[in-house]
Amino acid sequence: MRLYLFLLLTIFLIGSCGASSQRENSPEIIAQKPIDEILFVMFKMTKKDSGNALMMTSTSIGKGKMKPEIVRPIDSGNYLIVEIFQDEKRTDTRRIEHPLLKNVEYLNENNQFSTQAVKLDEAEFFIRLQKKGITKIKIIETINHKTSNQWQTFTITP
Repeated sequence: MRLYLFLLLTIFLIGSCGASSQRENSPEIIAQKPIDEILFVMFKMTKKDSGNALMMTSTSIGKGKMKPEIVRPIDSGNYLIVEIFQDEKRTDTRRIEHPLLKNVEYLNENNQFSTQAVKLDEAEFFIRLQKKGITKIKIIETINHKTSNQWQTFTITP
């Protein structure tokens, strides 16, 4: 009786092992997950006599999924509006701090926090986005709450 149970259990284990290895190699069952990618777009902004100039310096793609974005208020009226496009349709709009016009907090001589406006001649910055069909990015400069520059639309190549 024990021998019979042992043989039955052995046959069952051998049979189930063979079936599982066949399932793993079966092309019908393997489903590929779409790969989540994060797009990093690097820019360089330079102060010019005729106005600020913006140039896209590079792009890179990394694997991963972005966490939900925390919208932080921008205190000054100096910021950039980033419009994100998929094909010809605008899908998202974001505001980021102006890279050349910064408000910096520091401890003054009385050990109290103070704020000072700093104007830079040149700055590099990047925008991080979830890469789901993004084809174009348009950046609009706002200085003192007024639109100053509407730069060309930057094309993102896959």
